[in-house]
Amino acid sequence: MSVTLRTTLCEIRDDLHGLRRMVAARGHIETIQGIDALIGVAEAEAIRIIARIDRIN
Repeated sequence: MSVTLRTTLCEIRDDLHGLRRMVAARGHIETIQGIDALIGVAEAEAIRIIARIDRIN
């Protein structure tokens, strides 16, 4: 997989975790739970995409 795609996926993951930390500092529990769900979906999709690309290469 290209370094650019992996970097982009990692940056998205890092941004979501940063958003979660910021919201957690403000104590918005429902928002934190929503962000956690987004992080889970994003990570699962990234793993699926990386595996697919690695099989092609």
